[in-house]
Amino acid sequence: MEELKWENLPEHIVVGIFSYLRLPDRLSASLACKQWRECFHSPVLWQTFLFKFIDSMEFKYGKFLENHGQYLKRVEIHCKQDEDINRESACTLIRMLSGIKVRRLEKFTVKFIGENPLFYAGHEFIDCLRDLFDKPKQDCEIFYTLKSVDLSKLPIAYSDDLINCLVENNPDIELLNIQNASLVCKVSSVCIENVVNRCRKLKSLAVHHTSVTEEILLLLAEEDRTALEHLSIDCRREEKFGKDITSETWELVTKKIPKLRVTLAFDTSCPMFKVDTILKPEIPVKNLRLEVMSRVVTQVYFAAMNYSETLERLSVSTTGSEELEQALLYLASKCQMLSELYVFQCYLSQETKQKIQELRPNMKKLFIKTR
Repeated sequence: MEELKWENLPEHIVVGIFSYLRLPDRLSASLACKQWRECFHSPVLWQTFLFKFIDSMEFKYGKFLENHGQYLKRVEIHCKQDEDINRESACTLIRMLSGIKVRRLEKFTVKFIGENPLFYAGHEFIDCLRDLFDKPKQDCEIFYTLKSVDLSKLPIAYSDDLINCLVENNPDIELLNIQNASLVCKVSSVCIENVVNRCRKLKSLAVHHTSVTEEILLLLAEEDRTALEHLSIDCRREEKFGKDITSETWELVTKKIPKLRVTLAFDTSCPMFKVDTILKPEIPVKNLRLEVMSRVVTQVYFAAMNYSETLERLSVSTTGSEELEQALLYLASKCQMLSELYVFQCYLSQETKQKIQELRPNMKKLFIKTR
């Protein structure tokens, strides 16, 4: 019988253990024996990777990409963008990803986790992202094109040119999120229409309301494409100039895509009169964010009466009042699927909290944050 030793563990178990370790710990463990060293280089371990540029003083991923870049399928990049070295290193990495000879990259996410420097426009990130999204070099072998791209945590203004470059060279995209926090949305409705026309497998799309038109919704409802599962629309200051989508269009779209669920988000910059015009009874709202810092009692009642079969998450940022508490109780009693409730900047009585929990005993999260 083979002696029970760590080096005799089956390879798939060692690889499984390695998958839970941070890279430095994984590297240390690989020095234990020859078998563990071989497990360290298993392609399975390098399919998903998080690259961090937070306090590093030098680029440290070059050798990693040379040895394991061909296995990468899911990449996430975190960059603390207030330091030049972090931005330069992140851009270097993205350009190296675009130059990998054998590419299997399917999922790409990049996040800024700090504060933008004063007057920072992020042009170098736009340029290197265009390199990644563009046609590969002739000597590059592509096994998969991108299927998931999340740029929602990159607070720089995207252009039509960048998004068009992405979808023209990656038509198999299933998830696209460009719902970022830039001051102005420069992505036009014409560009989003191109996205919808080219990406026939889209399952989840997150954009700003100013980029959405009735024509785009009708394109998403065409029969010769994958049924859209989630549409997220962020409504901001620009909406006071925008054109509303009619109830008739929403009704037609929901009939053709019965499983569609929608996120509607209203932030503090969105005019209150636009909240009431954008909200429609026919929208299958799953997630509603009323973070407008105004009275939203009427809107909470509206959600309770019209989204009772679909609403799962509500977030409000408003002033506290007895009327608001009554509205939230009514919503909790009507919305059978409600699992998360967030209330910011106002006080709710302990009695109201208790009643909400009694009405929705299976609620996953009830979060109240006062000033």
